[in-house]
Amino acid sequence: MQRLLDRGATQLKFVDRTFNLHVPTSLAILEFCLANWKPGRFFHFEMVPDRLPEALRAVIAKFPPGALQFEVGVQTFDEPTAERISRRQNYAKLEENFRWLRANTGVHIHADLIAGLPGESLEQFGAGFDRLIALGPQEIQVGILKRLRGTPIVRHDAEWQMAYNPHPPYEILQNKLLDFAAMQRLRRFARYWDLTGNSGNFVETTPLIWNDATPFNSFLRWSDWLFAKIGRTDSIALARLAELLFTFLTSELNLDCRVVAEALWHDYQRGGGTINPSFCART
Repeated sequence: MQRLLDRGATQLKFVDRTFNLHVPTSLAILEFCLANWKPGRFFHFEMVPDRLPEALRAVIAKFPPGALQFEVGVQTFDEPTAERISRRQNYAKLEENFRWLRANTGVHIHADLIAGLPGESLEQFGAGFDRLIALGPQEIQVGILKRLRGTPIVRHDAEWQMAYNPHPPYEILQNKLLDFAAMQRLRRFARYWDLTGNSGNFVETTPLIWNDATPFNSFLRWSDWLFAKIGRTDSIALARLAELLFTFLTSELNLDCRVVAEALWHDYQRGGGTINPSFCART
């Protein structure tokens, strides 16, 4: 690691998904990163979400904001589904770890959920999304289940009627609880979530989508509305997306135009914009 840093590396990414299971090793690496941190350096780790002992917490809390990113593979909050895919985790401890990280550190948390898992319905996936939103990670990656060669997910194919695209990246097309139309909705949901919730362009505006309702159902409504309006999930200019978001919030959800415009304007400025978008200026 020292040789990489000496050669000018500014980002080190550790791709061991069980990085935090062997505490002496992970502690030594974290202490090295802390001792060698300087502005502009960034360290990425993949973590088991329900394992964060005090020894690691003590070091993690010393890093300045923005120096660490933890990729946390939650995948599902539905316990029967987690057991079915051999992913047993302590959800109470997971939630406590998330809250501690958000309250006591500047760690950027990138958490993932997987849509299309065997035995998990749309409602169960949505409940997990809502639960994860409440924990406040900076990014939520909504992934679509893939059938990778050699992975044990194939043992569920018959019971849960798992049908996959035969071409890479072998994403699921439908299963017993999620028909093709439902999976297409979730695929669009994931794409629009990246553009709206994960992009960092709508930090203040995104929570207005769910206002007093549940995040998943509200964002799914936005996703369905947006696709009906534009018929695509890519090649959407940022200004156009912002205008569509303004229209949805004010016309579909009947939110106050001034409140929405102010949130969008703050987000626009945060991203470096200097000119008030016309649809905000009109309010």
